[in-house]
Amino acid sequence: MALILDSIGGHSLRLASLLWESLAAKIAKIGEVILLLLRILRRTPWFFTNPSLTLEQFIRIGVASLPLVMVISFFIGAVSAVQAEYQFRGFVPSNYLGTAVCKLVIIESGPVLTALVLAGRVGSAIAAQIGTMKEKEELDAMTVLDLDPLRYLALPRLLSGIIAFPLLVIISDFLSIIGGWIITTLVLNVTTATYIFGLRFLFQPYDVLISMIKAMVFGGIVVLMGYYHGLSAGPGAKGVGQASMKSVVSSCMLILIVDFLIVYIAY
Repeated sequence: MALILDSIGGHSLRLASLLWESLAAKIAKIGEVILLLLRILRRTPWFFTNPSLTLEQFIRIGVASLPLVMVISFFIGAVSAVQAEYQFRGFVPSNYLGTAVCKLVIIESGPVLTALVLAGRVGSAIAAQIGTMKEKEELDAMTVLDLDPLRYLALPRLLSGIIAFPLLVIISDFLSIIGGWIITTLVLNVTTATYIFGLRFLFQPYDVLISMIKAMVFGGIVVLMGYYHGLSAGPGAKGVGQASMKSVVSSCMLILIVDFLIVYIAY
């Protein structure tokens, strides 16, 4: 009996040790990400010397993502309208169908789903690019040539993400509302006047402000996670692929966590 208890105690200690080591590693990575962010932000004044770099990344992150955002936004609005009509049927008048679509799209669906989709497109692309540059020792070459990678690579991407994501979310919200209007008028037999009444009812500019704040934070998260995991990429194509995967997973997790925190604080 004593041997069994000793064995159980030994396994418990080893399990506790493994959990502590895992937790410590996670905390260390969080510290690394925060330090990386601070190092990038310290180089913000250099933006004015090379604005073309930020413009180039804005086109890659924002303009190139526009077709994807337009497609998903239309169906976000359509699905929101159908689901709202199903939930309201027999309980809430159709006058408030536009209200449900507007609130759901502006506060949650627009910024969150757009950020989650762009985490797969933008974040993985940044991680793969930075990981490939690390594998080919291009980052070391830039350092030898006295070209700061954080200034020329990280800062333009971070600023572009913070600027581009809110603009994409504005377009996403508009197209989602248009998608909801098309479905409600053509499929759900709700008049345009009724839908517009619902949109205007309970509309608050404060909701738009919170949506823009979310989009800015989500844009920073996606770019920062992509760059961080690109720097941490292992050797070879396998390492670059794993870095891209980790970038998407960590970005999605942080987006959902931060979304809850913003909503809890704001509302």
